[in-house]
Amino acid sequence: MRILAILLCLSMSAPVFAGGTKTDYVTTRDGGSMVGPGRSTGTGRRQDPVERFVESNLAETFYHELGHALIDVLDLPVFGPEEFAVDLFAIVMINRMHDEETAVQMAFDIAAAYDAGAMKESTAGSGPAMWDVHGSDRQRYFNLACHMYGANPYARDRVAYELGLPDARAETCQEEYELTSRAWGDVIDRLIANGPGRSLVLDATVTGRSHLEVFVAAEVARVNDRMSLPARLRVTVEACDQVNAFYDPGELQIIICTELGPHLAGLVR
Repeated sequence: MRILAILLCLSMSAPVFAGGTKTDYVTTRDGGSMVGPGRSTGTGRRQDPVERFVESNLAETFYHELGHALIDVLDLPVFGPEEFAVDLFAIVMINRMHDEETAVQMAFDIAAAYDAGAMKESTAGSGPAMWDVHGSDRQRYFNLACHMYGANPYARDRVAYELGLPDARAETCQEEYELTSRAWGDVIDRLIANGPGRSLVLDATVTGRSHLEVFVAAEVARVNDRMSLPARLRVTVEACDQVNAFYDPGELQIIICTELGPHLAGLVR
């Protein structure tokens, strides 16, 4: 489960990579790494960078919750904290489901959100909640940076450099990603071997009227086009009275709260 409170500052200013959370602000870089030219939408126009930023973080959130669902449905052993495991699953999915350019841009978008949150943690006075089942936003930031760099180190020097990944950590990132990819890759390969299907079922209440609903529906279709789970997993977008997303094992359901999309977009300034 991830609670996101992101305040984005989309201004052309100095890079932010040494301290932040999914919570305070995100600056852009000249040349466009954190928030640069939008991806092509296939309609001849460039995607709005704020829209792209929101979608990158929604996709990571969806993959994160899908990781929880797979651990439950497949009864997977987890060696270590589950929240750390599903963070890494999301990273593997980003690299498996998206082309190189998109995956790299997603890395910058997601890292920017974690950076903003870590900045908020560091200025809140009490610091990160060390008792929480999630890692601190700064730790999640560097784990993301390391694994995204390690997934293709010969082509992603820019990822390591611009996200401020220390050389001492960068030296082990290829090995770290290979270990993660082997563990989660075996699971993903089994699901792909099942062929395309409709095991992820979009709830009938999702009307497709909002950007959030359209994007979640597209991600559900993307996963269904590549793989099948051994059980039907409902995916719904509904009001939760909180900004959140979570997996409900009792209902075999991933819930993306409607508050999440407007919250992310509305906090951009």
